[in-house]
Amino acid sequence: MPARRVVILGGAGLLLGGCFDRPCHERNPEQKAFLDGLAALAKPALASNNPLQVEEAAKQSVALASRVGAFADWCGTLTKIEGNAKDVALTLDIGRQVSLYAFNDWALAFAGTVADLFSTRSRAAPPPGLSEGAIAALKTLRLGERVTLSGRMGEIAGSGVLDLSRLLGKSAAEHRQFLQTPRFVARIEAIQPSKQK
Repeated sequence: MPARRVVILGGAGLLLGGCFDRPCHERNPEQKAFLDGLAALAKPALASNNPLQVEEAAKQSVALASRVGAFADWCGTLTKIEGNAKDVALTLDIGRQVSLYAFNDWALAFAGTVADLFSTRSRAAPPPGLSEGAIAALKTLRLGERVTLSGRMGEIAGSGVLDLSRLLGKSAAEHRQFLQTPRFVARIEAIQPSKQK
């Protein structure tokens, strides 16, 4: 009888503890600050229903991302892997509806949903967006797995900051869509399974 109480109470404690546990993307102060900054820009702009305010918030969101630079120990969820070990494209959710996109091949980038970002860039092969170590680590991960990652926002290897303004599109609808589900290009140096569940 006491053993059953322990199991029942223990299970309830784990369940309640999980409900009050902070989401993983809020555990790193720099990551949380970035996501809070995006939300602070997007919410009032979307609520205003003013296309000019939405456009300005989208531009400020891109500027905020460009100021992040290098990041370490960010938490994310591996949501998509396309291509193969040589030509890979990777999508990681790093917050509620906020994603990082890294790729090692222009063709995959053009085929993806962020094709407009690269529409005016050279078709020459870019430096890799994932380090060799990151690609090796990907082989041990599965989709939907929570990971810890380090890299540089808005940069593909050493090529410098990409023109992220292309991601914004031209119409108010595209600006609004970007604010609702922003995606940013990143160089991924290291990725591994998250130690915290």
